[in-house]
Amino acid sequence: MSTENKHAENKPHNLSVQNRQGAQLEGVLEVVRFDETEFLLETLCGTLSIDGEGLHLTEWNTDKGLAILEGRVDAITYFDKKQDDAKQHGGLFGKLLK
Repeated sequence: MSTENKHAENKPHNLSVQNRQGAQLEGVLEVVRFDETEFLLETLCGTLSIDGEGLHLTEWNTDKGLAILEGRVDAITYFDKKQDDAKQHGGLFGKLLK
């Protein structure tokens, strides 16, 4: 079993959205980038994109891996490793996500 999988077993990754008004996440490793329309987060289960309007971070606890966002949530997308690589190397998929 890889170190990454062992790490993921020890800490949960949870995502909760209620009435599309904000989100609460556990198992967040890093906030990669954000603005009012998109949050890009590295989680225990891969890269996560949250799209919406008026998004802002109300709580960020690095010790617990907890992030709480407010604003309207329109879409939630997880990216697998191949999609992450295409995005980083400027592939067509990556250009669409910029």
